[in-house]
Amino acid sequence: MNQKFLGYRCSLCGEEYQPDEAVYVCTKDGGNLDIIYDFDVLKKNLTAESLLKTRQESLWRYLHLLPVKREPEFATPIRSVGWTPIYSPNKLKSDLGLPELWIKDESRNPTASFKDRASAVVVARAKEIGAEVVVTILKNCKT
Repeated sequence: MNQKFLGYRCSLCGEEYQPDEAVYVCTKDGGNLDIIYDFDVLKKNLTAESLLKTRQESLWRYLHLLPVKREPEFATPIRSVGWTPIYSPNKLKSDLGLPELWIKDESRNPTASFKDRASAVVVARAKEIGAEVVVTILKNCKT
C-alpha cells in the first residue's frame, strides 16, 4: 500500500490485520474493519492544499487516504463515484427552525447510494489482490 496505511482493526474486538491480508471482516467476530493510519506520516505529507491541488472530482481525489495502491481502471468519468453536491436549502432550514442544515445529494452516484463509495474501494482492492469474485453478505436480514 503506502506508508500512511498500516493495516486494519476490527471495530468490535480490536483484532488487527496486516495490509496484505485478504480479509474484509474480522475473522473472530465478523466486525467491520477500520483502516489504521500512521497519523504522524499523514501530518507531515498530507495537507489541505495538497488535496485541493488535484482537480479530480471523484472519491479517487483522496487516493492517498484509501487502502489501494492506485486508481482503478474502472474509475472513469462515466462511472464516477463521489463528488456529489451538497446543498443548504434556505426554506427547509427556516421551516425546521435550523440555523444550519446541509443535504448531500447521493443520487448522482452510479446507483444513487452513498454505498457506492465503499463498493468502489472494495472492488479496487479486490482487483489489486487478484480476487475473481466479490460477494456481499447480508447479515441479520429477515426474509
